[in-house]
Amino acid sequence: MSAAVAKTAFVTGGTSGIGKAVVTELTKAGWNVSFSGRNAKRGYEVEQETGARFIQADAKDRRAQDFAIARVFDHFDGAPELFVSCAGLVFEEPLSLTSDTAFREVMEVNLTSVFRYSRAFFEGMKERGRGNIIHVVSDSALIGIHHLPAYSISKAGLLTLSEVLAGEAIESGVRVNAICPGATHPGVQATIEGYEHHAENDARWGAAPSGRHNQPQDIADTVMLLLSEKANRWAGVTLRIDGGASAAMRGGTRA
Repeated sequence: MSAAVAKTAFVTGGTSGIGKAVVTELTKAGWNVSFSGRNAKRGYEVEQETGARFIQADAKDRRAQDFAIARVFDHFDGAPELFVSCAGLVFEEPLSLTSDTAFREVMEVNLTSVFRYSRAFFEGMKERGRGNIIHVVSDSALIGIHHLPAYSISKAGLLTLSEVLAGEAIESGVRVNAICPGATHPGVQATIEGYEHHAENDARWGAAPSGRHNQPQDIADTVMLLLSEKANRWAGVTLRIDGGASAAMRGGTRA
């Protein structure tokens, strides 16, 4: 990226896990970062640790989404140069036991909110003639995880959104790419209220064929690779980061 380009970024789900690692890595690299999350305590702790600006916004709440979008445009005096979507919600029930309400919330957080953020920021990037959008998706978008059906469906939709937007955006100089992490410690922890026991438990994961599962830093490093000059021709790319787990087809509940 040219030194003349303002390095401004907005990251959803930046209060923990992959999102926090991305916020940390971007600020270390000199980016001016705003990030969102629903947990105020964790958000302000990350703000203190990194110097990034926290915006409290629950991804399931469209008014909160709109508030965050407005704050980002105001803070950066326009759309950010980079949008990274990391917010996600897990729900572990068979489809036959998944209520309409639960299904809608999973879709709102994992798909619809990302669509709305991406649409808003893409419009600003398009006017500018440049920008990057990176969607952190999931390996479940590629091969559905049987005990996480609603989650898998939402992530498959997100991957399609990313690929379709990539084709539309590249004509305006905006690159859109997707990262599909495999099992990443400590797993997705955000759940529907009342279903906290659905948070992923990494103790249940099968053995990793590479010797270890992902750490959040692995995904943050992939984000930085996508932003590098070496990746300036990468658009519409899906990067599966799982240490070969999918290729090895090793048994286990998550790997």
